[in-house]
Amino acid sequence: MMHLVLVVDIDGGIDQCGLERLRAHLDLKKQGRLTDDWDQEFGYRTIEETSGQRIKVGLFREFDGSWLIDASASDPGVSTEEIALLRDELVQGIAAAGYQASVRAKPTYGPKP
Repeated sequence: MMHLVLVVDIDGGIDQCGLERLRAHLDLKKQGRLTDDWDQEFGYRTIEETSGQRIKVGLFREFDGSWLIDASASDPGVSTEEIALLRDELVQGIAAAGYQASVRAKPTYGPKP
């Protein structure tokens, strides 16, 4: 079972070029097609932490058209330091791709509350 540990909302509309930039800057494997309305996951990667923790990072488009990155850990006890490092990396990658990031104070599924 995976446990949601981090959610970062991405502000702005994302076109195909923007999607490719996000995938590149966030080191995500391609998934989904932007032209398919029902596709929600557009990139992913798995990180093996030194603590033995496995974290899955995914890029998602919600049905309302909003975009986000979430990270889920294999153990709910992932360190706050590891989460902080990942958060900083994701926010910097989103900015490098030309978008603004908003980190949720508490990780929640779905569109921005």
